[in-house]
Amino acid sequence: MPHRLTLIALMAALAACSPRVQPTEPEAIPEQPMTAAHLANLIAADGAGHTVLVLTGPAAPNGLDPVFAGMATGDPGWLAVAPLLRPEVDGEYAEGMADALFRALPINPSGVLTALDASGGADELTCEATDDPTVIAAVEGVTDPALQTVKAECLEYLRAV
Repeated sequence: MPHRLTLIALMAALAACSPRVQPTEPEAIPEQPMTAAHLANLIAADGAGHTVLVLTGPAAPNGLDPVFAGMATGDPGWLAVAPLLRPEVDGEYAEGMADALFRALPINPSGVLTALDASGGADELTCEATDDPTVIAAVEGVTDPALQTVKAECLEYLRAV
């Protein structure tokens, strides 16, 4: 029993002499980059209009920038959400989306034309007049019969130099 009391007294003395440890603050969770799948889930849950409002609102006025950057790569996942967002954006955001889709034309012309066809067709912003032969050749190379009308519309705008 005396050993037990001595041990308890020793532990109490050690605890009293130990330096105070400041509680650590929880680490901030780094913000995850937007992915096409995440955006598609947001649209499915909240609707495209609400998603655009959130991504362009005061809390994140540049929230569509990563979306446009993704679309510009021609990635099929990003292009799949373009028809959902295109009717919901206007002004500078419509111009940003049009620019992104134009930059994706030489990379994935079928994907861009599919997105345009599903959201109102080609326009002079997305199929901006150009003398770049790679853009025109990429669109000319689309053979899908379902895309021939939107392809012809886009080529008309592209060649209007």
